[in-house]
Amino acid sequence: MLHLSQILNSYILSGGGHGEVESVSEVVIHHLSDHAITSGFIGKLNELFLSTKLFGFIDMRITRWVIMMWIVSVIVLLIFIPVARKLKKEKFGSKSKWINLWEVLISFIHDDIVEPNFGHDYTKKAMPFFCSLFFFILFCNLFGLVPGMSTATGNVAVTAGLALFTLVGMIAVGTVKQGPFWIITGIVPKGIPVFLFPLMWIIELLGMLIKPFALTIRLFANMTAGHVVVIIFLFFAIMFQNIWIGPASIAGALMIYLLELLVAFIQAYIFTSLSAMFIGASLHSH
Repeated sequence: MLHLSQILNSYILSGGGHGEVESVSEVVIHHLSDHAITSGFIGKLNELFLSTKLFGFIDMRITRWVIMMWIVSVIVLLIFIPVARKLKKEKFGSKSKWINLWEVLISFIHDDIVEPNFGHDYTKKAMPFFCSLFFFILFCNLFGLVPGMSTATGNVAVTAGLALFTLVGMIAVGTVKQGPFWIITGIVPKGIPVFLFPLMWIIELLGMLIKPFALTIRLFANMTAGHVVVIIFLFFAIMFQNIWIGPASIAGALMIYLLELLVAFIQAYIFTSLSAMFIGASLHSH
């Protein structure tokens, strides 16, 4: 049991731990916080060129979550550029199971997320953005489940950045389709009394700003909660070093881990679906 506890300790402290048993709070905080890379080529780059904060408060150092986003971006490009070329050449469908796998997911995004919110006229234009959004979030979620790696979507700054794209999309689509005064007149329901217009405008504006905030917190919280529970279950085996508690804690961690695989898909779907709903609503005035 001691040997098993050493293995688990090495696992939950991977990615920056000191190889010693820490308190569960220290382990959880370590996994939920980002850290600038201090070793290797990237560490030298951070020290020599990126140590000074941009505008005095923006930290530009490369962190482990930044690396994860780079890795995910490269993998998404390596997968979907060849898939797109293959589908373009084979107009009547591919016989490759690998191609068909991604084609099924792309069709799902088209049929269940984009087209219901944008209609037939705008679906083709909207598909590149929502496909990119869905697969980027999905791969970030899944790669965060690999031991030694980090969940970029478990960083509130990352989820806020993704939600900001949704907010910009809402404003841009509304302004383009309904004119530059859409933000003043288009978000308020038609037919309300004039004296209620200022109050309703403030309420609708706040509602529009709250939507990306809800997207930010929902994705961040759901991707963080499961990881915390897995870490705590594994920590029980290290803390108690008991033949009865050890297997039970491993079984509990395994069940939560399998659930996290499902959550990775569900959260990518929810974020993309709500984004499509919010941006699609900007096509039409209230």
